[in-house]
Amino acid sequence: MEFLKQDCSLTLREGLQELYLKNPEVRASSNRKGKIFRDHDLTHVIFGCDTSINGELALKPWILFGTTISLREVKDYAADEDVQRLNKEGEALLGGPLVATLKIMFIFLPQFFTTWLFRVRRMRKKWPHSSIRPDMLDAKISDLRSAYGIEVLPAKL
Repeated sequence: MEFLKQDCSLTLREGLQELYLKNPEVRASSNRKGKIFRDHDLTHVIFGCDTSINGELALKPWILFGTTISLREVKDYAADEDVQRLNKEGEALLGGPLVATLKIMFIFLPQFFTTWLFRVRRMRKKWPHSSIRPDMLDAKISDLRSAYGIEVLPAKL
């Protein structure tokens, strides 16, 4: 997907459309759930993370420390029944509760820390999680990343 590339020339709106084109179930969920899910989907685009379980886990430090998301928004999102169902599915994809816990502790937690340390902390300003202006949707992703100091994670081969 083009929005995964650091120098993506798509607009934020086009990046979101690309995400939805490649993941129709994500589009359907966002259409059903509304703004809180669309805001989350936009973080996938701006931070260059796909919607796989690995992409979702890679996105966590960006959302928690690189955006203006409020604790209330985090709680509301986490309490959503679809999010809880997806978390259970993700746990199964990782190998079940025990294996998932071990992977989170020994693989994803170190990745979380290094993303926070070497990417998120270097941002110029926080991404406005739930207050995206219409003009931002029409700006190039590469320009927005430059303005906010966002350096996406390298693609895994």
